[in-house]
Amino acid sequence: MLFFWKNWNTGHRTAYLTGLVLFCTAIIGMVWAWMQGLQNVVRWDVLSELIELPATIGAFTDGLFDYAITGKTYIVTEQFVASAMQANGLAARLTTLGVCTGLVLVLAAISRLPRWYYLVSMGALIVLVATFRLEVLQLPGFLTTALGGRLPFMAVVLVLGLVSYYFHAFRIEISLPVRLLVFAGLAGLGWLAVDRLAGQPVPALAFMGYALPGLLVLSLAFIFWISAEIIAALVYVTSVARTNRSDGSGRPLGLSNFLFISLLYLANLLLIWLSNTKVIDWNPVVVSPFILFLISLVLGLWGFRQQLRQSENFMSFHDGGAFLYLGMALITTLTITYAFASANDPLVEALEDVIVYTHLATGAVFVAYVIFNFMPLYRQALPVYRVLYKPTRFSLWQIRLVAAILTVVIMGVENFFPLNQAMAGYFNTVGDFHTETGEVRIAEQYYGLALNAEFQNHKSNYAMASLALKQGDKVTAAYYFQRALLKQPSPQAYAGLTSVLLDDNLFFEAVKMLQRGIRAFPQNGELQNNLGYLYARTSVADSAYYYLAAASGNTAREEVPQTNLLAFWARNPRLVSLDSLANASEARSYESYEANRSALAFFRSNADSVTIQRPDWLDEPLTDAGLSVGRFARLYNYAVGNRTTDTTLLKVLHRMGENPANQDFTDDLLFARAVANYYTANKRTAFELTDQLANDNQRTGEFYNSVTGLWMLEQGLNRKAADILAQNTDTLSMYYQALAITKTGDSFIAQSLWENAGRTDPAVRTLAEVLYGKKQPATDLEKAFALLYDPLLDQTGQQRALYASLRDDNLKTIVASALAKRYLAANQQPLAQSWYEQIPQEAKLNGYAGAAMTVAYLRLRNAQGQFDQTISDGRQTVIPAFQAEKDFILAQAYQGRRQVAQARQAYEKALRRAPFNAEIVAAAASFERQNGKTEKAYNLVLEALPLNEQNPDLLKLYTLLCLDQGLTDYAEESLARLRAATSPADYQAFLTSYQAKRALIEKQRESFQ
Repeated sequence: MLFFWKNWNTGHRTAYLTGLVLFCTAIIGMVWAWMQGLQNVVRWDVLSELIELPATIGAFTDGLFDYAITGKTYIVTEQFVASAMQANGLAARLTTLGVCTGLVLVLAAISRLPRWYYLVSMGALIVLVATFRLEVLQLPGFLTTALGGRLPFMAVVLVLGLVSYYFHAFRIEISLPVRLLVFAGLAGLGWLAVDRLAGQPVPALAFMGYALPGLLVLSLAFIFWISAEIIAALVYVTSVARTNRSDGSGRPLGLSNFLFISLLYLANLLLIWLSNTKVIDWNPVVVSPFILFLISLVLGLWGFRQQLRQSENFMSFHDGGAFLYLGMALITTLTITYAFASANDPLVEALEDVIVYTHLATGAVFVAYVIFNFMPLYRQALPVYRVLYKPTRFSLWQIRLVAAILTVVIMGVENFFPLNQAMAGYFNTVGDFHTETGEVRIAEQYYGLALNAEFQNHKSNYAMASLALKQGDKVTAAYYFQRALLKQPSPQAYAGLTSVLLDDNLFFEAVKMLQRGIRAFPQNGELQNNLGYLYARTSVADSAYYYLAAASGNTAREEVPQTNLLAFWARNPRLVSLDSLANASEARSYESYEANRSALAFFRSNADSVTIQRPDWLDEPLTDAGLSVGRFARLYNYAVGNRTTDTTLLKVLHRMGENPANQDFTDDLLFARAVANYYTANKRTAFELTDQLANDNQRTGEFYNSVTGLWMLEQGLNRKAADILAQNTDTLSMYYQALAITKTGDSFIAQSLWENAGRTDPAVRTLAEVLYGKKQPATDLEKAFALLYDPLLDQTGQQRALYASLRDDNLKTIVASALAKRYLAANQQPLAQSWYEQIPQEAKLNGYAGAAMTVAYLRLRNAQGQFDQTISDGRQTVIPAFQAEKDFILAQAYQGRRQVAQARQAYEKALRRAPFNAEIVAAAASFERQNGKTEKAYNLVLEALPLNEQNPDLLKLYTLLCLDQGLTDYAEESLARLRAATSPADYQAFLTSYQAKRALIEKQRESFQ
């Protein structure tokens, strides 16, 4: 019966079921460690690389020319890096605990044996414990020094031996579950004592390292013991009566089927042996020896019970045999598990050979045993399995002796090479222990001994390469990585050798090594990703895409190749529609992937309308931890591309920039903060930050000056923009400087700049020739440029004729609107009206031209006192570039209608968009001054004046506001600056009013005294 324990008493049943749970857990652990392979001790790390790409971070236009603010965006590329080999401390602890549990089961079972069996078994167990070398645990004081360091061994043997003998000789009636609890308690106390007292920092690794030989001997004995279980199961299958559908009975499969199936099984073992020994050079399809071990292990639960029941031998299965089997099975399974968990390939191969040799030898002998003993029973169709262990000719012990001799013979054919492998496995385990404790030289010696025993084993070579890398010895590391590839190559060894080659700048050798690795492991996503990563650094775009796309489906961390694919498209935006790609790519929580998704927005055709996804972690509490490469790139890209108000972003950028852990990103975080301030918060702060970045920065100072200059040009701060751009030496900055000065009306001062900028740019040279009358304008752009900036075109007739020759309705609208605004500022309203009337009617205009026409119309309505009309028509929408001007015009209309609250609100909206526009600031400050808010007016002017140092309107207003507040010294200083900034006539006119106001103030002061 399958569930034979259901008739046991509660104590026995509970104890056995607990043992079965541990047994199954050990099997699951073995399978898991087996599947993980080298990843048990070598993990795939991800190395992220930050790459900056030039990108347009902002753009604006003045109707004639487009201005691109060139900055940078960051993408992240990633490669898999195989880590150094590490000792599997968790596996060592669990295995040690499992071995202790197995010994508890064995001890409890042995105590139920008859006297002589008990003495022999306890003697064997004492020898086993002696091989554990418990002195390596380094217990404190006399526990280490007494008896030459053997006191821990003596203590264990004495305590367990006395308790065991007590149960065996004096308290025979005590049940097995109680004995299990006592031994488990003693083992638990010993575990706690070692955990608290051991001077060894990693006692479990020390134990597994030095106890391995004894555990291997025990495992070998157990594997040999269960090696006949599969044949025994075949006896059951072929001799049990089969149920017939008609009469409910049927003959068994019989001897011929037993022989056929057994021969197939033995042939599988023989092919494994021949393949492992390279006798055959082809890879047969065989069942793994470890699968056969697991089958034998599970069958043994039933088979060992049958042996004890049929042989009527020294032990009852119920009273001890069941727990003896579980204990031995647990120790053996965990020993194999630890070999897998530590990626100890010579030990794994040795265990594999032991399984093959024992199963082959025992299987062949056991088949003969069945034939010689039970052929008549087979012919009579009797259930042979019921008497399988009651032979008539050859005893089971004789058969086992012959099988043992045959196993030794098979090993002798191989010159006992599995023993060398087992020795290598032992030395590797001890080397792992010393590696973990930092004793590098000792670890190298043990790994060297392992290589002497089996020079091609992967474990020792990879471990030696890891130790060499830790010491910076790349040559030695490369040597051992290459040796690790000889017999059992691994993707990690290929990756490790590739990293060494890349560190030595041997790029093409690294590519070839990865190609070899992929030929050996065609479905390894980590190697495919790394090869695609290297190809992406070259011009071989098709190969880069192929390997990165293939890697996505072949690695558990598909987000890494997906990140690299996005980086690939960002580097090659012309190879695919980025708009379609952005719609196809899904959002992920992986920072590097999201960083690259945000970077793609800067290269899309409709980049201005793209909304970059906001990182969720911005709202999380800030920590002192530094930014990872992926998180930094995502934060930077979002800050530079975001155009909506985000106060949390500004706080995070400020905190992150001040964090010493982010010192590698300090300048970039400061620039991101400047961009975020310019587009969403405080423009003055943006100017101050970029100015701070540019000061004394010879490497990137010109870049920051260019950004600041273009921002100021966008804000209409032309003279200040020219001053900033004058600090640069490149031709483009010179061109922008010339344009900025020309916009101020000082085109003659800009002439040398135009000429210098035009030497390398034919288009700029043409504009300069048009501006200074050396060439007649030919294109619409040249004509519009001349109409707006040529100082010689001051006669209406020349302007009209040139304007009439324009064919582009957008340019005609822009020019007419600008001239209308200019003549209104000069109080020439009829001329302004006539120019406005020149705007083409019913033309299809672009957004900029349409907005220019709208604000020109609103200005004219205000100039004519039609404030209601201005307010009514002001509902028309305009593009953001004209929104501040429209708000300003509406504010003047409300002011004209004496609607103070509405006027103040409109002024404030205009100032938020254009805080430094001299016209808007002067009007808003005058409004506040008229309404008794002198201090507010003063602050508005004071904020804008540093960026408009030569603006006469602001200087006049500032002077008057200083007088209003009794700041006469500042007023005098401002008056001196005004004299240099305006014409003599204008200065004299203002001086008269200034002196009158000052005299009035002095008179009021005297009368007050």
